[in-house]
Amino acid sequence: MNAGETHDSIDLEALGVGPMLRHARTATFAPNWKFVLLVDASVGVILLLLGVVATLWIAWLGWTMAFAAVIYIFLVVRRALQWRWLRNKAGLS
Repeated sequence: MNAGETHDSIDLEALGVGPMLRHARTATFAPNWKFVLLVDASVGVILLLLGVVATLWIAWLGWTMAFAAVIYIFLVVRRALQWRWLRNKAGLS
């Protein structure tokens, strides 16, 4: 934290999100949360591209890698929706 910045803590228990609270991470409420998810999604995209390229040499390995990357990207999108919902509940639109 830099000089002059204030740290507003969020009372997670008061949000009333129940079991969704287990999906909250420090990055969920960070100002750069979208960048965090973008970097995470880019890892999945890179793995997807590498998997497609790998199919030229070892088809089963490449398609397995590509399939895993698609699942990874799906999970990042799911996390983005969860984080957006938690941020909205915390009043951090």
